[in-house]
Amino acid sequence: MKRSKRLRDIYKHFGDKTQREKLSEECLEYVESGEDEEIADLYIMSSQLFLTSEKIRDLVEFKIGRTETRIEMGYYKEKTV
Repeated sequence: MKRSKRLRDIYKHFGDKTQREKLSEECLEYVESGEDEEIADLYIMSSQLFLTSEKIRDLVEFKIGRTETRIEMGYYKEKTV
């Protein structure tokens, strides 16, 4: 079974509120530990929200585009004194 289907099924089982709360918990666990295992948990939880929310997908697309534009404009270059 495709990963996206599996993630959607898990999201549907637990519901939006529960999965958003779980994402918050996983963020805290990552901040406290910095472990790769927590990054995997963050990926799983954020992917569920991404796959099930057009609004989030649109925001991701906007932010990627904004970062690309900023790179092209030199926004992230170090300032010289």
